[in-house]
Amino acid sequence: MKRFQSISENLSYNDILQLDGAFSALHINYGKSPLFNGENSKDLAKNSRKNSVSSLEHVEDVFEYMTHFNGVENDFKKADRIVLWEKYWLEYTNAFEHLTEVLPKSVTTAYMGRQAIELGFKYLLLRKDVSDKELRTHNLKELADLMWVKYSIEEPYMGEIPDFCNCYSKMLEGDNVEYFRYPEYSRKRYFVGNRLDIEWLSYNFALILLKLLQFANLTL
Repeated sequence: MKRFQSISENLSYNDILQLDGAFSALHINYGKSPLFNGENSKDLAKNSRKNSVSSLEHVEDVFEYMTHFNGVENDFKKADRIVLWEKYWLEYTNAFEHLTEVLPKSVTTAYMGRQAIELGFKYLLLRKDVSDKELRTHNLKELADLMWVKYSIEEPYMGEIPDFCNCYSKMLEGDNVEYFRYPEYSRKRYFVGNRLDIEWLSYNFALILLKLLQFANLTL
């Protein structure tokens, strides 16, 4: 079976790269946008970046912008940042749910679930005016602890999340926040999770995500 048949039945390593795909400005003229939780995100760029190239329907002089406009921008308003984080969180959660079906025992599935939890924490913390410096951590224990400080959480269904994140971060990741993402880490440490039950881990990740979504009053 050939790989990437969902992209093209005849995709080959001999094919020539389409270099225009590497330039952000040229993508605008294709009239497409990423989907977040099933929703086209074109309006997000239009509404939040009204004076930006990314808000345009069409770029007339693509050569003017090819090397001067890239896929990132500065100075988002807080409301726009919150919406963007929410969409990322929901989409990573969707991807994790899909992977639990098609790759239930894969380390990639575990990574996607763990990343979705991190995004959920950061989305909720951003709503609470947490500083950008505090949001830089990728450690789930630190993010969970910060959540409980900022929200003074008393809901019973949320109670076990800090303990799980503490144990998971220390006893499974070994304080390597890049666990599952790479096979080796700093200080010459390597992945030895070959005896992990990914399905069991995913079950717990899914529960945490459901609890966070309930707490955030969001639905998938």
